[in-house]
Amino acid sequence: MNGNYANWMFDREPAGTFAHGHIFIGAPDLAAARENPENGYWHCDIADHDSLTWSDKVYELFGLSAGTPISRDMAVACYAEHSKKALDEMRQAALRRDFGFILDAEINSGASSRWIRVLAVPILADGRVVGLHGVKKAL
Repeated sequence: MNGNYANWMFDREPAGTFAHGHIFIGAPDLAAARENPENGYWHCDIADHDSLTWSDKVYELFGLSAGTPISRDMAVACYAEHSKKALDEMRQAALRRDFGFILDAEINSGASSRWIRVLAVPILADGRVVGLHGVKKAL
């Protein structure tokens, strides 16, 4: 599946379509997705102990104040158990085989839970995955 189709699916498929995740090959162009005000950009630097960089929109999705220091462990703790399992499976496939993925995940944001859609694309250096980045949006 090419990257443009992954963007199309991220934007148009109904909520719950990707509750178990969906792997794709080919990197979608994130420029247009990043410009959409409903999407939040994120970056995870694998080489730097999974350090995270989030846009203000991602902080909003997780019910946190923009700029709050966040570790990957803290972020993953916000995911419901069934979504943590799917996230881990998708992430491992992305890291092992440089696949991208889309996942519909339930998170706890503050006192309530909500569903988000995650689009993840691997970042390669010298043929190995050194990071993941993508967009997240509310469902």
